[in-house]
Formats: sequence, structure tokens, C-alpha cells
Amino acid sequence: MSKSIFSFNVKSLLLLTLPLIGACTSAGEIAKSSIADISSHYGSDSFTLVATSPANFSLTAKSQYSPLAGQDCQTYSAGLGGNVTRRHQKTDQIDVKDTEQTSSFNIPLSYSIAGCTMDLTRVVVAIDGRYGPSSLDIGGDIGGINVTGGATTSESTPKGTDNLDFKGLCMWMFQLSVERIEEDGISKILSCSAANADWNVSSDYLERGKPGGTIQRSHLKNKEVKFAFRVAKDEVPSMDNRWIKTSEGWKPCQGTATSDRCQKPPVFKKFKMNDRECTVYPNCTE
Repeated sequence: MSKSIFSFNVKSLLLLTLPLIGACTSAGEIAKSSIADISSHYGSDSFTLVATSPANFSLTAKSQYSPLAGQDCQTYSAGLGGNVTRRHQKTDQIDVKDTEQTSSFNIPLSYSIAGCTMDLTRVVVAIDGRYGPSSLDIGGDIGGINVTGGATTSESTPKGTDNLDFKGLCMWMFQLSVERIEEDGISKILSCSAANADWNVSSDYLERGKPGGTIQRSHLKNKEVKFAFRVAKDEVPSMDNRWIKTSEGWKPCQGTATSDRCQKPPVFKKFKMNDRECTVYPNCTE
């Protein structure tokens, strides 16, 4: 056998072997991650989230956990081909029904996996619903709580709110659709604002906030946190000075070449709703 042929065979063998070595390394990392996942568990301290969704709305609570400072919480990601910092999320769900629903979820304050301890840092509470038969006739909004502090919390850490009962008043906000397939039709946006104990919100839209707040972790243990959403009976336009309210309902303004706002005196235009040509919302005809 000539040296050139021998050299070629050795190089070919090495080229075939290197991918296998890399594959074995990746497989090993994945196996370690899989074994670590088996050893994961939630901490014993927790609180109860009592969530209420309106009729015809789903509700999703996403509890998010992040590693404690100074910990090595790296894990191998096959998709990224390298190590990433661990994160964890616990999801609880209320499915859509035609009646109001209230469910309780146990939310642990910590989560551990492969020697990495994570604290609960945020709970996002979201509702989603439909306002029409089309697949595009959907809307949703969120509230939630931020969780601060931990085992080493200093006195300088903000205590946050003592309130554990949050209310969100949601309103459908209508507009003329800009989508080509629904041009001059009605589309809606769902906007939920923090409400007081009597379900009232600020009359100034800019002063409104989302339902929820910041809570100290030590205030949550064995407590009950309530999140309730309601949908307001009345609807309003999504933008100011685009519609004018009359005794028959809301009438959309015809804009100009330089502005979509209502002019003085206003000129009104027609729109489409449920395959009908309309002049006033929500009754269509005056």
C-alpha cells in the first residue's frame, strides 16, 4: 500500500470519526439534562391563586421562576448547541365556558433542579376572548404580580403592596379595521385596567394601570391572592376624536387628506358590520 493511499484512509477515518465524537458529546450533555430534569421539584412554601374569568373568556396563569443570584444554573441546549441559564414556568389554565368561572391554583414560591434553586419572580395572569365568529375576532390583555425579596432580603428592599385582592375591569374598544379583508369593518381591542373594590376605574385613561402589583415574597407564604376580571357592558372607541356619540349610537367620522380626526362640522361615513352597510354602532342603522 502506498503512503498516499494510507494517508488518505487515515484522513477519511478521522473525518468520519469527528462528527461521531461531537454527536457523542452532545448526546452526553442531553442525557445529563434529562437525568437532571427527573430530579426537579417545587419547594414546600406556596400560596393559592384564586382566579376568576368572565363568561366566554379563557384565563392563563404563568408562574415564572429565575435562579438565585450567584448560582451556577447552566444547562445544555441541543437547539443552541451550548449552555444556557435555566428558567422555569408553571402554567395553569381556565378553559372557555359560557359562564363565569373561578378556580384555585397552588403556586410554589421556589423550584429546584440539578442543584439549581429558583425563586418565583412573576405571575402573569392573562385573559383571552372572542367578540365575533371570525378567527380574527379575538382579543386579550394581562395583569400580574411581581415578587420581590428572598431569604437574604435587606430592609432596604421595597415591601410592595399589602393588597392581595386584584380586580381588572376589561372593555372592548372598537375601531374601523385597517385589514384589507375587513376594510371599513369593525375590529376590537380588549383593554383591562386595575379597578377598585367597587369595580370603578379612573376616568382618565392615562392614569389607569394594569391589574396587579408588587408583593414581598414573605407576604405570600400560605396566603390567598385573588385575581378577578369583568367585562364592562359599554364599549368605547379605541382612539379619541374618531367617532362621535349620538342618541342613536356612535358614528364614525370621515377624515381628511391630512387627518383621521373628526372635523368641525363633522362629516360621517358608512362602515360594514355582519355583511351589512351601517351608519351607527352598535345598532347599524339609526
